[in-house]
Amino acid sequence: MTALRTTGATRPRRAPALRAGVAGALVLGVFGCGTPSPPPPPHGQQPAAATLGANDPAWLTSREKLPAPDLDRLDYDSEKRTLGLYDLPGRDQWMVQLPNETAGHLVGPSHRLPEGIDTSRTLVYYARPGVKSSAAVTVASIEAGRRPHTSLALNR
Repeated sequence: MTALRTTGATRPRRAPALRAGVAGALVLGVFGCGTPSPPPPPHGQQPAAATLGANDPAWLTSREKLPAPDLDRLDYDSEKRTLGLYDLPGRDQWMVQLPNETAGHLVGPSHRLPEGIDTSRTLVYYARPGVKSSAAVTVASIEAGRRPHTSLALNR
C-alpha cells in the first residue's frame, strides 16, 4: 500500500492586497472620496419627493392611497370655473370626479368645470396608472386654500 502524499499544516499568510484594501478603505472613510455634497434646491422650491408616500413603488401595499395633492400648488378661479393643476411626475394623471359620477375622468393641467356644479362635492385627485390613486380633495378646499388674506391690514 502506498502512502498518500500529505503536506504539513502551515500558518495562513495574510495577503498584502488585503492589507492595502483595508488601508484604502480607512483612508476613504476618514477623508472622503473628494466628491462635494449636492447643492441645496433653489429658495422656495421643494423636491418632488418631499411628501411621504409620493414615490411609493407599485408593490407597496402598506398605504391604501397615495398622498393627497398639494393644496398650495392647486388653484381654482370661481369666476371662470377653471382648475389650475400642477405638473405631476412620471405617468401620474389628474382626475376630476363630479358629484353625480361614480368614478373620476382624466383631465389636463387646466380644466373648466360645468356651470352650477357643487364644489364641496367635486373631487380632485391624481392616479398612477395600474397602481392606485391619491386621496381626494374637494374643489371647495382648493378655493379656500387660495383665498386672499382678509385681515384689516392695508397694503400700501
